[in-house]
Order: sequence, then C-alpha cells, then structure tokens
Amino acid sequence: MPGAYLSPYASCARCAFGKTFPSCEWHCVDFLRHKIQLETTRDVAAIIVEPIQGTAGNVVPPPGYLKLLRELADELGALLICDEMITGFGRTGKMFAIEHESVLPDVLTVGKGFGGGFPMSGVIAREEVAFAKPWANPSGSSSSYGGNPLAAAAARVTIETIVEDQLVEHARRLGDKMLAEMKRWESELPIVSDVRGRGLMIGMDLVVPGTRQLLDKKTARWIFDTLLSRGVLAMIYNPEVRINPPLVIDEDQAMGALAIMKEVLGEAAERLVA
Repeated sequence: MPGAYLSPYASCARCAFGKTFPSCEWHCVDFLRHKIQLETTRDVAAIIVEPIQGTAGNVVPPPGYLKLLRELADELGALLICDEMITGFGRTGKMFAIEHESVLPDVLTVGKGFGGGFPMSGVIAREEVAFAKPWANPSGSSSSYGGNPLAAAAARVTIETIVEDQLVEHARRLGDKMLAEMKRWESELPIVSDVRGRGLMIGMDLVVPGTRQLLDKKTARWIFDTLLSRGVLAMIYNPEVRINPPLVIDEDQAMGALAIMKEVLGEAAERLVA
C-alpha cells in the first residue's frame, strides 16, 4: 500500500545481499537506514517486524537484530511494532518472542494462539501510545466485533491454561529436543539444510542434494502427501519448511512424528538421486 516500504529480513542462511554474518556488520540494517534516507521524507510512522519470520520458513534472525531495529526506530522518532501473531503466547519457549532479546516494542500485535482456536486478535501498546489522539477518542478505534465477550472468555481460558499447565516451559524443553534431533539431519539427509528454530517453532530448508538450491514444489508436495498418508500433518508443502506443533503435544507424539518425517525425507532423497 502507498507509504509502506519493504526491506529484506535478517535471514542469514539466504542473505539477500550475499553477505555472511557477523562479518556483514549488519548490512541489512544499514540498507534499511539508507532506504529510509533515500526513499522517504524520514517522517516514518513505524517499523514493523516479526521477531521470527514465520511464512518464510520460521527464520530466526541473529541475536541483536531486534535491538538494532529498536535503536533505529528511536532515531527516527518512530514506533517499533512487533508482530507476534505466530510467535506469541509460548510458541518460542518464551511467553513472547521479544523476550529472547529483552526488547520492549511500542506495540505488539497478537492473535491465533491467543484464543486457543477461537477467532481472536488484539493489540498491546504502551500507555502513551494507547491513549494518544485521535486513536483514543471515543469510537476512534472501535469495531463491530471489538471486545466480543465470547472471544474474550476464550482468550482468558487459553492464557490461564498456558500459564497453569506450564506450556511455555514445555515448548522450550520439547522444542530444544526436537531441534537437536533435526539438526542431526543436516549431516544424515542430503536434502536437509539450515535447521533452525526456537521452542515449538522450527524450520528447515529442503534442497537439491549437494547444493543450496531449494527443492521444487512438486517434490515438496510429494513429501507432504506421503507424510499425510502416514498420519503426520506438517507444513512441508514448500521447501522452506515450518514445524509448528500444538503447545500441548507430548514428547512421544513429537518424536514419533519426527521419526516418520526423517523416514519420508530419506525416501525423497533417494528418489532425487535415482
């Protein structure tokens, strides 16, 4: 939309600039700074970022990225808005992903896991932002479904369950075990590359053996369909794979699913070599 400017994410395994971290010295952040200088009037409202980029394959930025964006937003007099629709409420082994870097944004957007499956989203903002005019004027930010009582009740029960059942710690502990298992695949399965993740938000790339070239979608779709036929539903229909199991999944279920996934990935690798 007009007035919106896009800049490459800090995806170090597939850097848009062909750089290597940390010798790049944060080229992606410098690029964003120069982009703002050259393409805008420097009257920037906000910088919006996902703490972990979900759709691209659960890409985890290097430590320090969010802090640098916080500093840049402060330089510009802009808000830092962190989109925690996917990462929020325990998914990454912290209640919110920004806690991994101890970054305090001005606004958090939340949803999805917020309602435990019930349609629910929300905005969390610092007091001075929430009460700023004209946003804070009567009906200035109202909506037909704002404050829906049923949605609010669903969200409350969901958050109580996450806290009382210690699902944040469960996501951290089980996620660490799953990540360690999948990391081994990089040396055992020639189509697996760049396994990454935090908590129960794990990603990897599927590549042509011996290269960094992503697999074609037809092969990825075969992997997805084969897994489904064996009882495992996973977001593996693209070569940038996302593994986001439910927070309530137990260890036997998770590791059993990974065992099936490893078996199918091995079969896919054999099909490519044959």
